[in-house]
Amino acid sequence: MQRYQVFTDEHSIFIEEKVKSNQQFESFFELNEPDVDELIFVIEWLLKQKEVEQHVFLYSKDAASLWALFQDQFSLISAAGGKVQNSLGELLFIYRLGKWDLPKGKMEAGETPEQSALREVEEECGIKNLKLGSQLPNTYHVYVQNEERILKTTYWFIMDYAGNEQLTPQKEEAIEKALWVSTSDLSEQLANTYKSLVDLISS
Repeated sequence: MQRYQVFTDEHSIFIEEKVKSNQQFESFFELNEPDVDELIFVIEWLLKQKEVEQHVFLYSKDAASLWALFQDQFSLISAAGGKVQNSLGELLFIYRLGKWDLPKGKMEAGETPEQSALREVEEECGIKNLKLGSQLPNTYHVYVQNEERILKTTYWFIMDYAGNEQLTPQKEEAIEKALWVSTSDLSEQLANTYKSLVDLISS
């Protein structure tokens, strides 16, 4: 079954091929085979929500086509980053704008997602000689910037690091800390990260 999940800072939109019989969320609503006007209404409504966590389910017999229609309502931005593990099995985190995050950034013209992911980790954390592993699921985030609706797709990759360089957070990108964290206790990071990253970090 095709399924896409898109996040705002606090809320989620699911695009799926068939209706789920038992919802797991207290606050949600559903639309079946939505048209463009309904999509725009849902998007703008959700972006304005500040209080109760909301979840919207959009169903279609052709989820891929609905996903394409959904994307047409945004300006598209691509980013890439890494879930980096060192020889001790620790994960690499950055702390920026009051939240724990995985190193990532916007792709530059002509870059592949793989090239961009490696460059961003190197720049944001000051380490080199990363070994690129398998690709993880993309994450999708929508927001408004200068009155323009943005959909950002982030490509994620597993990376291994066997060096001993000192982590150097990229201050000009407002990164306050770069830190290796034991996978046996990620409670602080999971409690204060973006909802779109919780599954990625936990997997």
